[in-house]
Amino acid sequence: MDSATHDVLAAAVAAVHRKCDEIVADPLLDPVQSELLLAFFARARARKASLMADPGALPLLVGLAESGKANVDLAAGCTLFYMALRLFDDVSDHDLAAPWDPQRAPIADNAALALHMVAVDTIAAAVPAPRAEAARRCLRHHSLRAVAAQHRDLSGTIAGDEAGVRAHNADKSSVFALSSELAAIAAGCDSERVAAHRRIGEATAEIRQLANDLHDLFGKGHSRDLEREVVSYPLAVFAARAGAVERAEMARLRAELPGSLEAIRRLLIAGPAVRASAAAMEAARQQVHGEILALFPAGSALDLHRVFVDAVAAELYRRPRAA
Repeated sequence: MDSATHDVLAAAVAAVHRKCDEIVADPLLDPVQSELLLAFFARARARKASLMADPGALPLLVGLAESGKANVDLAAGCTLFYMALRLFDDVSDHDLAAPWDPQRAPIADNAALALHMVAVDTIAAAVPAPRAEAARRCLRHHSLRAVAAQHRDLSGTIAGDEAGVRAHNADKSSVFALSSELAAIAAGCDSERVAAHRRIGEATAEIRQLANDLHDLFGKGHSRDLEREVVSYPLAVFAARAGAVERAEMARLRAELPGSLEAIRRLLIAGPAVRASAAAMEAARQQVHGEILALFPAGSALDLHRVFVDAVAAELYRRPRAA
């Protein structure tokens, strides 16, 4: 990893955090609302495993690679957009934690709306005027993808087959395509380079989602997806490709949760679910490498992103300690 680029990125991410904090401290917001949002940001930052996992990292690196300058204001807007979606998702999943709680869900929803409003404003202000229309179309496209995915979550209408789950996950995680595409637009890239950066964001989102799916099943003391009957990609693969006997055994074991979790894990490892997830993650990892190396020779700022996706994919081959 290029330590100089890493240091530049670390300084830029810190500047993004300061910018986000400054924006939500706007005196037009209620002071208590600002305090809640600042606490929400602090908790999210504390849980990030690495610098590269920060939502501002990818758009910052795209700016550095394309123009030699990290667009801090744009990355702040993308980070606020990410945090708005995350807060909406926490409310809809009944997964609120400090500084929120289930009784304060309407307050959290209202705060998420505030985040979305300031995110859009911050993004608009960070894009040069000649590129504003392209940025508007990008923001509209990926925003509606995310909203449609949230609707399917809330209405229980996600297609449960492998292709349907992957398409849904891509829409739900479209903020990564949004941030990389917007950064390329703001840097003045032509349409082909913008499309390549969008594909990098899409592939990155898939890697992160697959890693989250597998961590939920194998890296915790309990599986939220199993308990709430969420159809993650590994579970969709199992349902589609496992034999009748294995599917019947899975149904029996799920009825016996949480005590049957280890048996479910053995069943998933023995069947197609983990292998297919690994193959999908590897294809996405290779796509990230291929797209970046087609845009830049080795040695660009985006090499840090290549290292990051390699590290995320490598976690698949380590059995994590259950929390």
